Amino acid sequence: MTDLEPNPPANDTWDAILDGWRRRYPGQRDSVLFCIHKLQQDPDLTLRDFRDEARLHGIPVAGRSLHSARLLLGITKAPAEAAAAAQPAPDAAATIAPARPRRGRAADDATGSIEDQVVAAVRRMQSAAGAETERLRAGIRQAIAVLQRALGDDDA
Repeated sequence: MTDLEPNPPANDTWDAILDGWRRRYPGQRDSVLFCIHKLQQDPDLTLRDFRDEARLHGIPVAGRSLHSARLLLGITKAPAEAAAAAQPAPDAAATIAPARPRRGRAADDATGSIEDQVVAAVRRMQSAAGAETERLRAGIRQAIAVLQRALGDDDA
């Protein structure tokens, strides 16, 4: 099949038609392929127009499938393309202003930068770990003292 063919070869069964669409658009879900098939017949169709027919073939269709099919067929532009098309073309003499640094939230402004917050959190964790270590050392010292007394009492 060549890219110049608008439709897959005409076959009698839906399975053969679907197989043709799968070869033309590999990796697409059957629901998207069904929407492509219907939109090739009439680009103005809506999901309501062919949802029941899709169910007859055992294909669940949703708005996302219809949207994907419209994008693949070029009926609808992707959001980034539509936004770029809506903006006027820049003049050759126009200069691009440097990007301004992004402002943080009010909480970030009041308590410092994210880096300062991370450093403070790490210090709190280290301090807590150090305190826990000291408690464990004290417990071990007490246990050793108890064992020494117990062993010392047996020797006496």
